[in-house]
Amino acid sequence: MSDFNPVSLFYILYESFGVWLWILLTLAVLLLAGVFASARKRLRVGGSLKRPFIAAFVVCGVVAALMTFVVPYWTLASPSALSAGIDYLFAFLAALIPGAIAGGITFMFVSRMCPPCRTSTS
Repeated sequence: MSDFNPVSLFYILYESFGVWLWILLTLAVLLLAGVFASARKRLRVGGSLKRPFIAAFVVCGVVAALMTFVVPYWTLASPSALSAGIDYLFAFLAALIPGAIAGGITFMFVSRMCPPCRTSTS
């Protein structure tokens, strides 16, 4: 474990995801900027962040649970690679990537579509 550092973690992730690592990192930065912009806009209008956060967490959990069974295919492993509890745990942790993407998009949509954020023309 003495060799486990951020550099080795990067190479493990790069070996697992390949070119997709850069695409996912870029998407993560863009989604994070969108989530912050949506939250700032909602708070400026006086709305609460409770409903968007709950919706984002629910969508993230559902997508991650469903994508857990797709992880062996996207890492080029056989479907029988999921055999022990620890395998499912790490597959779920990897599936949190598309789950977080779906959750971020959900947060942006819900925070902009909830009543306190709509502009009224009266």
